[in-house]
Amino acid sequence: MAFIKEETEDLKIAFIKEESEDVKVEETLRVKHEETEEHTDLMPLKEESQDLNKMEEKDQDKTHHDFITSQTEKTTSRKRAQKTGTIGNFTCHLCGLRFEKHGNLEAHMRTHTGESPYTCPQCGATFNHKGNLQAHMRVHTGEKPYSCQQCGKSFRQKGNLNNHMRTHTGESPFPCPQCGVTFIQKGTLKKHMNIHNGKKPFICPHCGDSFSHDGNLTVHMRTHSGEK
Repeated sequence: MAFIKEETEDLKIAFIKEESEDVKVEETLRVKHEETEEHTDLMPLKEESQDLNKMEEKDQDKTHHDFITSQTEKTTSRKRAQKTGTIGNFTCHLCGLRFEKHGNLEAHMRTHTGESPYTCPQCGATFNHKGNLQAHMRVHTGEKPYSCQQCGKSFRQKGNLNNHMRTHTGESPFPCPQCGVTFIQKGTLKKHMNIHNGKKPFICPHCGDSFSHDGNLTVHMRTHSGEK
């Protein structure tokens, strides 16, 4: 009987020990599973946070870009208004153009009065604006400060460089309103318009023949000079 009792107690102890170990294993698995679930639950939060950060960076970049674009448009609009005489407190009483500075208005008034107070000391040509005289002086000095960055050709005036650049870009911003032909320079369009309106302002000093374009007069002059 003592042997059976001892064996029974041993079985109870073994069973309790095994059951305890099973509980520990199950508890360990449960804890690991909960950690995995918690990590899985945090992943969407992390991804959402990253997405929000990216959206915020894009919004900041767009705000900066919109600000720069707005400032550029304002500057361009102001320059255009200055060039066309649509802003300023000083107004021409003859044509209505407005200027920001009184000196600019005074220079503009000479286009109405015909006054040309600036005289070239070398050839006597007169100009209504000091800047025009300075540009003219380069004819005598040979200075050509405006150079084309593509072909290296240089010019006395910035406007001539701008016209030249269109030969590289292919831009022809001056269209004829009657036939649609486009031109690089506004002056060339004006000469072309003589064909439509019948004007022939270029007159040969030898025979009196007149031409609508100065190039045609140049070719005609060779008939008198014998040049081929």
